[in-house]
Amino acid sequence: MTRCAHWRRVPLDILREAQQRSSSGHVDRAVQCQLSEHRTGDHYGFLDDAEYATASWLRWSDSEAALVVLADCPVASAGAPGESCCLFEEHGGRHTWDEERPE
Repeated sequence: MTRCAHWRRVPLDILREAQQRSSSGHVDRAVQCQLSEHRTGDHYGFLDDAEYATASWLRWSDSEAALVVLADCPVASAGAPGESCCLFEEHGGRHTWDEERPE
């Protein structure tokens, strides 16, 4: 899987709200889309874990951005027991454990 190359600065109001929801108290000021490379549709950047089995994500398009809390992807790798996908439920594209890893 080649990760999407799009980045986005987190708008200040969304950054503050994400920090309040954050389990760690730390949220990056800019995020990269975590989906596999795509040309259409929304982008999703991970902000932080939220409540059990959910995470806060920045969802953005060309014109707008929003904070969304999404359930974790429940799919685990058949080839590597215990390795789960790090994206959200029903995401498009490949799972994170399908990534191409450098040798």
